[in-house]
Amino acid sequence: MIMLLSIWVSYAAYADDLAVSEWPWKVSALLTVVCSLGPLAIYYGYRGTNALWAYGLVWLIGMFSGYYFSGIVGYFYFFIFAPMTAYMKWPGLIGGILLTIYWVVITYRNATNAIRTTSFVEHTFDERGDEINFQIQEGMRAFERRCKELNPFPKFFMYIIYGVAPFYLILNRILSSNFGTNGVLLFVAALCMPMSLWFAGVLVRGYLVTVALPLRIERERHKRVVVIR
Repeated sequence: MIMLLSIWVSYAAYADDLAVSEWPWKVSALLTVVCSLGPLAIYYGYRGTNALWAYGLVWLIGMFSGYYFSGIVGYFYFFIFAPMTAYMKWPGLIGGILLTIYWVVITYRNATNAIRTTSFVEHTFDERGDEINFQIQEGMRAFERRCKELNPFPKFFMYIIYGVAPFYLILNRILSSNFGTNGVLLFVAALCMPMSLWFAGVLVRGYLVTVALPLRIERERHKRVVVIR
């Protein structure tokens, strides 16, 4: 549903209203197909195995749709395709890329440190015979308790969100009458950046815990890591 919404927003904003490019909605349509068929392909390839890393891949595809809608459609497409002056386009685009890279690096460092220096692996990966069991909900809660996570939502952005929420029905008309479509998209981009950072952090932590870590444990111990309920 999020990817379908991405197609609609991309088409309405950049192909219909601004009429600058059809690439955003076409890329969104392609990724919608990938995000829809990807989990099915993983399921049919590894059904019945309960492999943790296969579960992790399916989960990451779902979380990617959230990042794509907030980070790519909401923020980066605006600075790539919307008509604006160069002194506004390039600082916004480069700044967003650098901020995302910085957030991913910080999240990766904190998550890796939590895995290596805490009792997370010993506490949550239960070795039983020829298999190693991992309980998803309990295991992820245990990881979050051990992983130092920064807050991508500064109070400034939270105040904006809380202030706008009661007026969301008339916000589009107010902004359109004063700033045009670019004003609406700029406002959306400002709100989407912290959300995209949150999704990026979740993707990094999820990949490390549910894909990279179980594959490493399987190589080291020569036992399957499986999900249990």
